[in-house]
Amino acid sequence: MRINDGEVHRLADFVVRHLAKQGFVHLKVPEKQLAERISRLLIDNLHEEEALEQEAEKVAEKLGRQALGMDRYKLIEGIKARLAKERGFAL
Repeated sequence: MRINDGEVHRLADFVVRHLAKQGFVHLKVPEKQLAERISRLLIDNLHEEEALEQEAEKVAEKLGRQALGMDRYKLIEGIKARLAKERGFAL
């Protein structure tokens, strides 16, 4: 499932508003500024994960002949997990 940038912005705005409203955080910057920063971090992370998945698909394609009989989805997920671990990226 892909999440679009608009949904990320709405989610970040919702989280910031409710955390502030419930008193869980005391903001030093306006809510909108914090929500924008959080959504930018989330979007950057999603784009990085998407690039990682594309790289994993390319590696799986190269290994395609060697990995006959393996589930392609599991192969890609395994490669993606290995690449993420090597790069210190949390999935």
